Amino acid sequence: MSILESGAWRALPAADKEHLRNKLAEQHACNGNPIGGPPTPGQLAIRHEPNIQVQRPHLELIDQALTWVKDTPNAKLMIWTPPQIGKSVRVSRWLPFWWLTHRPQDRILMASYAASLAETHGAACRDLISAYGARYGLQLKTDENTRSDWSLTAGGGLRSRGTKGGITGQSMNLGVIDDPYADRASADSSTIRKAVWEWYSSAFTTRRSPGARQIIVHTRWHLQDLSGMLLEREGRIEDNGEWKVVHLPAIATAPDPARGFREDSLGRAPGEPLTHPLIDSNDIDGLADHWRRQKASVTTRDWAAMFMGSPVTAEGALLTAENLKEATTKDVPAPRRTVVGVDPSGGGRDTAGIIGGHLGTDGRMYWTHDRTAQMSSDQWSRAACQLAYDIEADCVVFEANYGGDMAGTLIQQAWNAMQNEGIIDKRALCPRIKRVTARKSKFLRAEPIAQAVLTQRAWFSADHALAGLKSEWELWEPDSKWSPGALDAAVYVAYELLPPINSGSSVSSAAKRSRTSTTGASSLATRRTR
Repeated sequence: MSILESGAWRALPAADKEHLRNKLAEQHACNGNPIGGPPTPGQLAIRHEPNIQVQRPHLELIDQALTWVKDTPNAKLMIWTPPQIGKSVRVSRWLPFWWLTHRPQDRILMASYAASLAETHGAACRDLISAYGARYGLQLKTDENTRSDWSLTAGGGLRSRGTKGGITGQSMNLGVIDDPYADRASADSSTIRKAVWEWYSSAFTTRRSPGARQIIVHTRWHLQDLSGMLLEREGRIEDNGEWKVVHLPAIATAPDPARGFREDSLGRAPGEPLTHPLIDSNDIDGLADHWRRQKASVTTRDWAAMFMGSPVTAEGALLTAENLKEATTKDVPAPRRTVVGVDPSGGGRDTAGIIGGHLGTDGRMYWTHDRTAQMSSDQWSRAACQLAYDIEADCVVFEANYGGDMAGTLIQQAWNAMQNEGIIDKRALCPRIKRVTARKSKFLRAEPIAQAVLTQRAWFSADHALAGLKSEWELWEPDSKWSPGALDAAVYVAYELLPPINSGSSVSSAAKRSRTSTTGASSLATRRTR
């Protein structure tokens, strides 16, 4: 009878059982019979550090992807998540340990923007093996054991390198790149992006052994960062490409390929928050509040990149964060005219832009309300009517590019239905319903309105929730395939309320305006609208 089956074993305290299991495993491994580790890195972490390590749905999904990498020769995996949710600890520390419990002869390369960071991950993994590896037959070689380079008696090991460091002569069965860019400034630098790409293509990939796997984990700072360039060249698996992508934005969003959003990897509904290691998974309010606070503490651009995994560049922005701050006011005068702008859902998207605004007694235009949301045609038409009724609009302007006059018919029908239902007072006259057809490009329509903001003719009310509208002004770029509904609706409001916009105005991005502002006031004067 084995000791594990004896009555004496059953009588032992749990701590003694664990100690004895480890001793037996060590003895078994010394006899040349290494024991494979748990099925996933997460299970390994929780087994050995149950008071520190936790499992959450997003970490479970990452574990599944890492297991797929182990089981798939030539696998390529990208992981994009917000910061501080446990991905680097799981991928860059527990993964190498777990990997070697299953494949003790494999050589692993750990890379980061700085050699010191890669060495920190490598040293942490070495310490885990030193503490717990004997149970799985893993033993460190004494003559090759430093922070940056260490090996196992079985033949495997790990090398830590920076993206500027050489890896000549170092073959790899698994390559992990965790944060190839130090920060936004590095990713915005075309020189640094080029250097990272050249290191990847000339150094990193040339060290691959047959069947070698690759994992890239980093913040999506830039459209042409390492992940962006690789996907451009090699594509996603679901598009018959080579890369599996685990994209976990802080807040789930509807599929929007133009902005890089596919079906949510966790199956979350739009608006649902991502889980966090320090917050109970069932505490939805706590999770939502955490991400709300995070969003409030960073710029719109940083939120899009760091927390949503949807990078935008600064060069083409219509308005900067500073522009938007300067154009937001609490001093909103009484209205002379009030308008609702509608960009109906259609053209391949299901978000309808609904924006309210008015022309003040001071002759300036103010955006005051944003009811933009994912809505079907019967929903957005009623939402537009409700807003028009609430703010006593005299006109509802809608874009007729998709569906022609159908959108206007839907608005009129919704108004009549809501009156019959008692939602709208039957004595209230339906606002004038006006169609507009977008004959110019989105940029040529929006840029003169951006100039109106810069010249203090158009303002954002601080007393209403306009964060979504402001985000679109800051994030949308002229070459983007994303169609921003709130921005489009806001433009229609502005064209209806402001005096005619000079059709001869020149156009330039916010970043270019910032760069050229020091050359003299004449630059602004030539673009000023009438």
